[in-house]
Amino acid sequence: MPDKCVHKGCGKNFTDENEDCYYHPGPPVFHEGQKGWNCCKSRVLTFDEFLSIPPCTAGKHSTVDDTPAPEPVTKPDEPDHIAPPPQPVAVSNGDSGTSTVPRKPQPPQEAAASTQPPPPELESDDPSLDIPANKNCRRRGCNAVSSADTSSSSRDGEECVFHPGQALFHEGSKGWTCCKRRVLEFDEFMKIEGCKQKKRHMFIGSKNKDGKEEALMTVR
Repeated sequence: MPDKCVHKGCGKNFTDENEDCYYHPGPPVFHEGQKGWNCCKSRVLTFDEFLSIPPCTAGKHSTVDDTPAPEPVTKPDEPDHIAPPPQPVAVSNGDSGTSTVPRKPQPPQEAAASTQPPPPELESDDPSLDIPANKNCRRRGCNAVSSADTSSSSRDGEECVFHPGQALFHEGSKGWTCCKRRVLEFDEFMKIEGCKQKKRHMFIGSKNKDGKEEALMTVR
């Protein structure tokens, strides 16, 4: 039975321990909207582009994750200046003079949530195209990998469990816009089970108008 490589950026099934493996040896880096790997210089904005960053290191497949832990995020020091308490306001009280009424602190206004349109629904594989081995399913959150006999065997029993939404990273928490679950570690984020189910995985997509295989971003 083949083993699954746990190296970041690889994730292939393998039977030969001496087979070449191309992966990212460093932990992921997320900073001010930019995404990348600590071992690479490439920085991108979207999660799909992040997953498509080419691996930078060649080695051998492994079933033991030896990726170093990301450095802890240090919070900036709190400012010494503290805002003074709200001052009372003088209010006219008819003939009896004026009285003071304390001001109520105003709650901070929350930033308006961005209303991004949902990502387009990914199509299914073209049955006329051959599916090579070790192809990752292109739907987000699905870790299925094609085998050598995927094209020739019946695929009616395949169940693809994936995330139809976008990846969401906010103040250290990680999750998907289509789910409520939030985690802190990147490895735990990659293990969040999909929330939508569909018949058959999508390994290669469909043909475009020119008859060529449609180029789609590789996501897991």
